Amino acid sequence: MLEIRNICYQTGNFDLDHISFSVEQGEYFVLLGPSGAGKSVLLELIAGLTYADNGQILFDGKDFTFAPAWKRPFGLVFQDLALFPHLNVFDNIAYPLKRDKRTKESINQRVEELSHELEIAHLLERKPDTLSGGEQQRVALARTLALKPSVLLLDEPLSAMDVSLQYELRSLLRMINKS
Repeated sequence: MLEIRNICYQTGNFDLDHISFSVEQGEYFVLLGPSGAGKSVLLELIAGLTYADNGQILFDGKDFTFAPAWKRPFGLVFQDLALFPHLNVFDNIAYPLKRDKRTKESINQRVEELSHELEIAHLLERKPDTLSGGEQQRVALARTLALKPSVLLLDEPLSAMDVSLQYELRSLLRMINKS
């Protein structure tokens, strides 16, 4: 279970004040609010890209409040996807595995597995700027899923997609949640 307890964060004129909630295993949790309300900031706090001023971030009873991002069991897909433009799809997906010093064989196996699961195996040699928005979204998801995070954090995953792509991505997210 992910538990957020009384998270406080302030920068300039912006602040999050005593945010608390919990999310059970297998559950979807959606943050709603107007632009500038702090949804993305809260996801960055949970992911460890920024640290809270006060409060706790717990997962399965373990405190991750001040753990570095790479030691947290969370994966974050940014709203702008943050794909590396100079890397092809294979290398974008493999990036976290290489940083984690996995063997070449295990990297190839995991990229192959994810690319088939997310139906992007035919794109592995292409660069991100040659892909459609839906394809880029799948690559970003695959890269985030590469290290098998326990919690998947998505920052406005459907915002820049047309209706048919939104339907497709919702189906994909349901499949990911089940697995």
